[in-house]
Formats: sequence, structure tokens, C-alpha cells
Amino acid sequence: MENKKILNLQNSSKKEILDAISWIIKESETFFIAGHTKPDGDALGSGLALASLLKRLGKKVTHCSIDPVPGDMAFMPGASEIKITDKVTDMFDCAVILESINFERMGNIILQNQAKKTINIDHHLSYTDFGDVNYVVPSSSSVSELIFDIFKNLNISPNLQEAENLYIGIVTDTGRFQQLNTNVNSHLTAAELLKCGISPNKICKKLFATTELSKIKLYGLALSNIKTAFNDKFIYIKITKEMFAKSGASYTDTDGIINYCVSVPTAVVGCILKEVDENTVKISFRSIESFNLLDIIKIFDGGGHKNAAGCTIKAGIDTAEDKILKAFKVLQGCK
Repeated sequence: MENKKILNLQNSSKKEILDAISWIIKESETFFIAGHTKPDGDALGSGLALASLLKRLGKKVTHCSIDPVPGDMAFMPGASEIKITDKVTDMFDCAVILESINFERMGNIILQNQAKKTINIDHHLSYTDFGDVNYVVPSSSSVSELIFDIFKNLNISPNLQEAENLYIGIVTDTGRFQQLNTNVNSHLTAAELLKCGISPNKICKKLFATTELSKIKLYGLALSNIKTAFNDKFIYIKITKEMFAKSGASYTDTDGIINYCVSVPTAVVGCILKEVDENTVKISFRSIESFNLLDIIKIFDGGGHKNAAGCTIKAGIDTAEDKILKAFKVLQGCK
């Protein structure tokens, strides 16, 4: 592969992309791996499985995250080995950036010139080809499925721990195979991982049937504050710093609350506004199949997927609420 040639699915086949990734893996000795900030099950699962694979191949791996592993995912095999840091100064043969629409989305833990090669693996509709090799498949429900493709291309079967992490990535990013991004390959990949000996029951019990009391308290405070707009088509919840303090919950404990918003029969869009500080609000959206969130949240420089996206608004939470309601006024005319 030529040093300056940028490979992506627009100018290369899937097989060519996977062969290029396999070639870099075989030729490189030192690797940096990171997913996006505020890591979720897919960013963690795909990174942990890849890190384990590379170590089995005798490679030296530095797996980092700028933010801590959420408490409810600390059980994931290898999670304790992830280095929590905001800066690494080493040089690497290869950097693998996972589920990030650009290089900065992983928190700038390293600069791009600290790696001889960069592999970008993502599944967002809004993305940039910042890698030397870009394996970006928006139709994939998770990056974990794309990492499984790498295993297959190298003719290596995941071990039990790797399979567990990949399965966690898929099951969390598909919302237990219930969200609109779930597809045939989601189930086929899960089936292959089951052959490795994983126990879906045990994994799902740890992920979904074990909840800290502080998180339950936060859910109670949040759901008691649920609001609607546009004839109950826009269902939203404002989660304030006071709620976090009162419940003792962490920022990551909000995962799953948005599902209650879109469960309302009349809902077209569900929204969670999370107050980070007096001038910063993180906002998450979910929508029904026919409603494209990206058409609207692009005005806030947001990104994600058609039916699951997010953005940040630099304002107080009440001002952010007003801005979002004005932007989604289009729902007023939706049938």
C-alpha cells in the first residue's frame, strides 16, 4: 500500500479495505487504540476485542480512553487494562480510531502525526475519511461487527473474552436488537459469536438487569420531569446537575432514559437534555423510522445516525430547550 494513498469504500472494495487493514496489522508492531469520548458498549467492546487480538499476535498495544469506563460496563473482559488519560506522547506504528466521526472525537489523546498509519473504523452517517485506511460502513449497526470482519479476514476466531466484548458492542448499540439499526448482519454476527461459547443470558443480566440504586433514583427524578411538545410528538426530559447531585448518579447513568421518551405511542422524536455546566448542555435524540434527525441537528453541528443522534449547545439548559423546540417546530405539521 502506498504511503500517501487514502483507502475508503468509495474508491476500494470491502475486501481491499480489509486486506489493507490486515497488511498493516501484520507489518506493524506498536498500536494505539481509542474510541470516542464518553465510551459506550460498542466503543469499549470493539476496542477491547481488537486490543486482545493484537496482543495474541504479539503486538504491543496502548488502549486508551479520555473518560472512565462506565461503572455498569466495568465487568467487560480487559476493561481494567484500558489506560484513562488525556495525553500520550509515545510514537506508534499504527493508530486505530473507533466509532469517531473525526480524529478529534476520541479526545486528541494523541496527535495524528504520532502514528505512521491511521485506521479509521466507524459506522456513522456523518463521518470524515481521516485515516490512511477508512473502514466506514454506515449500514452496520455497530463497529463491533466491523471488528469481527477483521477477525474473519485474518482467519482468526475470537476467543471467549473477545466474543463477549463484541457481543456487548452489538447488543448495546442495537438496543437489545430492538432499534432501527438492527439488521441481518447484526443477527448473523451475533450467531457466530454464540458459537464461541458466550452466554447471552449472563451478559444481558449484567448489562440490563443489574442497576445501582443511584441510577434508579436518577431515573425517578428524570421521568417525573418528562415534557411534551407539538401534540405529544416531541417527548423530552431535562436532566439537571441538581438531579445528578440528589441521586448520586454519574453522567453515564442517563443511558436508557431516552427509550422511555420514544416509547410514548404518539412520539416521533425523543430527546434528553443533560446539563454539564451552566453554559453546556449535551443533547441526545431518538426518532421513529421515517424521521431523519440529521436534517435538523446539523444546524447545531451535531452528528450521528438518521434515528439516533446528538449535539452540544453552549448555553444554559433552559436556553438550550428553547433552541431545540424552535428547531423541531417542523414536527407541528407531522401526521
